[in-house]
Amino acid sequence: MKTRIILISLLFAGILLGLGCSTAVISPGTKTTAVYRMGELNSTVSSPIGTIYQASEEAMQELGLNIVQRAKDQLEAQVVARDAQDNKIRVQLISLTEDTTKMTIHVDSLAKARRIYQAILDNIPKAKA
Repeated sequence: MKTRIILISLLFAGILLGLGCSTAVISPGTKTTAVYRMGELNSTVSSPIGTIYQASEEAMQELGLNIVQRAKDQLEAQVVARDAQDNKIRVQLISLTEDTTKMTIHVDSLAKARRIYQAILDNIPKAKA
């Protein structure tokens, strides 16, 4: 009897822990896909880091986010902003090759992550021009 109770308790604990680690795959109709897991949206974008950095800044301004920090070199870049509730939103960029950039969006909800991600992708053509 004790063994059953322990096994059932472990099963419920595993289920509860698994609920907090949701994963969502986002494919907004482009060549890129993104994965959201535990507060981070990760994607590899086929554009140089400078283009993605500029598109990230423009997207955050369009969304009404208050940019509080900017940092950029040829290998890494970061844009940090605050939303209306003073939640921190961070876009971190790492140059993988000259024409490929890894983008990580640190934000507390999937809905916000999708919106920011789509806004950045929409601003890439403007940033290239």
